Amino acid sequence: MQSAMLRLVLITALAFLLVAVQISARGLCDPLEPEYCYLPFPNQFYLAPSADSATGFRVNYSTDSFPSSLIGVRVDPTEWNTMDGFSTFPSILTYFANLSDSNLPPHWDMKQSISPTSPTILLDAVTGERLPHFAELDQAIDLPQRALMIWPSRRLKDSHRYIVALHSLKTTTGSLIQPSYAFKALRDNITTKNPDIEFRRTDFKEIFNRLESIGVKRELLQLAWDFSTASMTCLTNRLVYARDDALARVGPGGPQYRIVETNDNYSSNIYRRIKGEMEVPLYLNSSLPGQNLVINQKTGLPVCKGTATAEFTVLVPRSVASGQFFPARIVQYGHGLFGSQSEVETSYLQEQANEYGYVMVASDWWGMAEYDVPSIVYMMSFDPSKFGIIPDRSTQGMVNALLLMRLMKGDFSREPKMEFGNRSVIENSPANYYGNSLGGIMGEVYMAATTDVTQGAIGVGGGPFGLLLPRSKDFEELSVLLRLLYPDPVHYISFLAFANMIWSRLEPNAYMSSITSNPLPNTPTHRVIYHYALGDAQVNILGLYSITRSSDVLLFENHVLQNFSLPNGGAVVTEELFGLPVVPSDTVVTQESAAVGFDCGAPPEPSTNVPPNGKYDTHEGPRRTAVAMKQMHTFFETGEIRNLCEGPCTCTV
Repeated sequence: MQSAMLRLVLITALAFLLVAVQISARGLCDPLEPEYCYLPFPNQFYLAPSADSATGFRVNYSTDSFPSSLIGVRVDPTEWNTMDGFSTFPSILTYFANLSDSNLPPHWDMKQSISPTSPTILLDAVTGERLPHFAELDQAIDLPQRALMIWPSRRLKDSHRYIVALHSLKTTTGSLIQPSYAFKALRDNITTKNPDIEFRRTDFKEIFNRLESIGVKRELLQLAWDFSTASMTCLTNRLVYARDDALARVGPGGPQYRIVETNDNYSSNIYRRIKGEMEVPLYLNSSLPGQNLVINQKTGLPVCKGTATAEFTVLVPRSVASGQFFPARIVQYGHGLFGSQSEVETSYLQEQANEYGYVMVASDWWGMAEYDVPSIVYMMSFDPSKFGIIPDRSTQGMVNALLLMRLMKGDFSREPKMEFGNRSVIENSPANYYGNSLGGIMGEVYMAATTDVTQGAIGVGGGPFGLLLPRSKDFEELSVLLRLLYPDPVHYISFLAFANMIWSRLEPNAYMSSITSNPLPNTPTHRVIYHYALGDAQVNILGLYSITRSSDVLLFENHVLQNFSLPNGGAVVTEELFGLPVVPSDTVVTQESAAVGFDCGAPPEPSTNVPPNGKYDTHEGPRRTAVAMKQMHTFFETGEIRNLCEGPCTCTV
């Protein structure tokens, strides 16, 4: 028995050694795409076996795997190599010179992508299912080099393997795209002396067999490859651990706090404004912008390094102070991109709070607030390796937001300045979340992670950022910096794909499927009402559809439809909302989440990945519309999502 066991251990060890030798012998670049080292992306070629990860893999990029910037700087892959797979909502990229987009499945008609004739295939390597997606040529920079981009219709599974395959693609002159030498050698069983080709023959035999099983002829393939997604643990454990650790440290009453300013008779709608500071557990190197999480190298989890001061704002409307609403409803507000908590004082929010009896509270989104701008600009100008400062500091910002709600439901509910008529107006109060723009995007993470709120409203949200940014006018100025660093359009759009990979730890990418089901550890399920607008020039509608598909969100039958204008003065096409469940317009939704779109009269959006004309931006339309406010309040009060529009919902801007 001992001899048999010894042989088994030796054979296993030898197998791991052979794999390790194979991995170490790999070149820096995948020869499948000879023109751009890091393509295709994402790619199993860059995963190494790992005994200590949930997936059995670890990302294995080298510095030379990434493009060099114009100033000669290459990305340090250290943070990327902490991942045990690729993001679950990736931008799938490759490149063919002079590729035509004439037969690519478009985002307004995704059912084309699962037809037997689709030239692009995204395949579940385990089940053999064709997955809906859309494909497009990158148009973010007006130069001839255009990456082919494939986007899944919804979030992919964690710890799962996928196959990408391409056939029948043509050049702009109508001839068939020719495969690279490496892929042709694998496809046609041509022996080479290149180890980066030869060690993959077994894997590619399985890929070809899988594709042939769904009717794709091997000899017609122009390119195919596979990749595996990261585990849910890898994607979310930093936030979940920091949340649980912070809540345990502060206790049921929430963090210690102090009031620094009180203003009574503040405005016509707000009686009292309170400015406060709370002491929060700190998981960053320091509380200054541009910092990273302190990570325990053994566990991969954040380490608390002390405390930091986080500011917050509380608004008590006159209707609450006068006793018209008791108890008042606590509504935590999330501000927009590079903004601050002061956005909660916007006039329409003050009016909304007074009309419906909301005590509004807000903090800053550390990581993407106004005072984070200088560090982000510096990072994007000189060292994109430091991109991790955004998800890392945003993790602390999310913890701060979660602690603020714990404080409001805890010790602050007994704060004397919250007493009117000798009673606290928020003790034992119901609580909700409401965010717009970035507050909607980060609100999707909040609504997946909160343990104190079960219902929220997301205004003009979406995700992932990799899909949103090229289509947003908000990114135009920052994109100039990246374009200077990476003047080659393929390098530029690929960097956004790489950034999206580590950003997934603190953006909707990883969390969108855990809002309404598949909850995070120690977390309840949640329900959300989503509001969006056609023609939004800041948060593109495609990002909202990605969220709603991934969360199985309902639409009412009379929903609005987005029109898209094809390039160069082409035709106008109308989306088909593929994969979104539709219910009759008189349905009262009581268990699920739902999305409601608003038509504000905007012209058709571009069909490509460029921003709409910002002259007619509908971004703020829904939030300022009375029917949207009433619909949100009805949901908060009763748990019912009702279609309150007679026909498609409209708004003005």
